[in-house]
Amino acid sequence: MQTGNESPTVSIITVSMNGKKWLKGLFESLLATDYPKNKLEIIFIDNGSTDGSIEFVKKMFNNNNIMFTLIQNKINVGWSPANNQGMKIAKGEIIVCVSNDMEVDAKWIKEIVKAMKGNERIGIVQCNSLSMWDRRTPDSGMNYLDRFGYSYSYASSKVNYEVFFAEGMAFAIKSEVIKKVGLFDDYFFMEYDDMDLCWRARLGGYKVFFVPTAIVYHARGGTVGATYFQKINNVTWYSRNHLVTLIKNYELKTLVKLLPITLTVEIIKISYLATVKKNLKLSYAALKGILQVMTDLRVILRKRSETASFRTVSDKEILQVMHPFNPWLLRLFIEKQSKAERLVLHSNPPIKLGTD
Repeated sequence: MQTGNESPTVSIITVSMNGKKWLKGLFESLLATDYPKNKLEIIFIDNGSTDGSIEFVKKMFNNNNIMFTLIQNKINVGWSPANNQGMKIAKGEIIVCVSNDMEVDAKWIKEIVKAMKGNERIGIVQCNSLSMWDRRTPDSGMNYLDRFGYSYSYASSKVNYEVFFAEGMAFAIKSEVIKKVGLFDDYFFMEYDDMDLCWRARLGGYKVFFVPTAIVYHARGGTVGATYFQKINNVTWYSRNHLVTLIKNYELKTLVKLLPITLTVEIIKISYLATVKKNLKLSYAALKGILQVMTDLRVILRKRSETASFRTVSDKEILQVMHPFNPWLLRLFIEKQSKAERLVLHSNPPIKLGTD
């Protein structure tokens, strides 16, 4: 990435499917970004919308003096594959992915660039996402995985702070990271794709940081639902991709120890959904995800080999930056998700990572 006072080119990618009602607010805020316009590129990927989104976007960018590219998919190809379409043609040294149901602070790009220039090991930045509705409530904070692949989110730090992964709805990645560890995994379609990419970036020697001054505003649930329990397919993808992420990214000796425990926890979760929550649809959807892993094991093992080809960081180092497993928080997470609520913890993360 360029150093000194020269501003690097930044490519902003957003994927949408029938999200026309959000696009005016998103694009007006992007166009108001306080950053040299000749250094900004916007790439819009439409996943088969039928609500007039294409016509609206074409009209909005007809006379704007900014690099703009429109990609039209006839069908919904998925969140991960669509973002990859944009990443493959992006000209920027930094690539930023944002959900369509967002608005951004004017200085958000400058804060991302500042963080990445200040520490060359930072390969990915998590933006500070606040609620669109009151512009104060944390929407997604500092995100971590434990050794079994379960996630935990903490309310925003006031300083740049290292996290394990950045949530894909508002994150930035250096193009050099993509060249080394690859794009989002198309197989994932959606769910866990951001966790997998950040894990791979870590294996490639990069760090992931939360930057509180890179502010965005998110209408959580505006596009795909506030929680993954709200759509049956989400539950299947979530369960499947959770296991795939572990299989792809752990060394064999670690995987042999941890995968059986993870499977046991998943079976307990499936039983809990069926008996305590009395939701057989959710229970079956989660089980279906596990069965898909078995069906697609050959494909998944090939992906595991690809990850091993660029690994420079051992599991010993990876485990040191993971969140302690907490079954009580996992149960609380499931309870919140089943009520279409987010679980954001208002305390300090129990893991001491670096500040920048």
